[in-house]
Amino acid sequence: MKALLNKIHKVLIPVAVAICMADSCIEPPLHLPGQGLDMLLPKIETQLSIIWDNNISLDENWYYGWDEKDDSIWGSIGYTTPSSYEVHRYYKGENPTPIHLNDDAFSIRTNRFRRYFLFGYYDMLFYSDIDSKDGTQVVVMNETIDSVTATTTGTRGLSRSILSRTRGSDADTTGALGLLNQPEIFYGAYPENIYISSDLNDYEYDPVEDIYIKRIETKLRPLVYIYLVQFVLYNNEDGRIKGVNGNAALSSMASSTNVNTGHTGNKPAVVYFNTRMKKDLMVKGRKSDVIGAKLTTFGLCDNEPYTRAGAMYDGTRTSLKNYLYFDLIWNNNGIMTYEFDVTDQCRSQAHGGILTVWIDCSQLTPPDPGPANTGSLFIPTVEDYDEVYWEFEI
Repeated sequence: MKALLNKIHKVLIPVAVAICMADSCIEPPLHLPGQGLDMLLPKIETQLSIIWDNNISLDENWYYGWDEKDDSIWGSIGYTTPSSYEVHRYYKGENPTPIHLNDDAFSIRTNRFRRYFLFGYYDMLFYSDIDSKDGTQVVVMNETIDSVTATTTGTRGLSRSILSRTRGSDADTTGALGLLNQPEIFYGAYPENIYISSDLNDYEYDPVEDIYIKRIETKLRPLVYIYLVQFVLYNNEDGRIKGVNGNAALSSMASSTNVNTGHTGNKPAVVYFNTRMKKDLMVKGRKSDVIGAKLTTFGLCDNEPYTRAGAMYDGTRTSLKNYLYFDLIWNNNGIMTYEFDVTDQCRSQAHGGILTVWIDCSQLTPPDPGPANTGSLFIPTVEDYDEVYWEFEI
């Protein structure tokens, strides 16, 4: 099977200035002579063109495959093309400083729009709308006049034993936030210090459209990354592991990301996802059962966004460990939750990729039979819930 994860977009933003009067065009500069110099505001045309320019092949190390049922459960294993966007225009006046004087926010349903601009400097933020499969969006956008931060809603609880394993060893490390839902895929671009000049010499004249054009180039990058997770079970010919209940989670992933910069937050979270088991697959010449899933996440804590130069982890919270937690159902109907350290795999694929766990079933200790061992650490009793305060720094 050949499947590609398309990872980054390139965005071309032509900015066209339409300068019209009733009888004639205006000569530069863009103001009328006379007392007070009455300025005519330019009308800016912005167009987004999306170009896929980075592919990762899944042929060599992906054993689980991807069939129609997987697609119906989790959707495509690749990145989808956005169809609509949210836009924030941050006006900064004549001073190209980070301070935003106002924020004009609006939505666009196509890749082209026109707006009047004041003269001066602008920052502009574009991010794609969420196309949630079931119509329920879990990504939450927290907006201020200077930036937008994306977080997600919480899901079911997690036992104290797992939460204690997800906490870092440093004194300043904050506790894990329990289980968070997977964020939906979306993309963002943040061109800064766009200067809208009053001088026509700063624009390119288009005789066909009879307008003046200014072109800006930037990149639309993914702000949520895709991990394909697979658990390869071998030496399971006696069927001691008969299935899964679908529960799995990945620890120490970022609980938020800055939509403007793409830099992830430093508060760790455990991201919940579902799994499915396929039996009797051939993996490296050996008959194996493979548990697979698609996982979406903001990425590692304190991590920079994806760049063409490379995807190595360059964060600062090196004390955090990434563990995969997953439930296995034994042939005696007992259920046990296991953990596996995937820290090195996550750091070497900081912006998505394939996480693989090899499980020798002959080395697993079966749970004792009985009602006490038919539950899951992902669904604890009420007394076992950890107290969590949902606080996000914007």
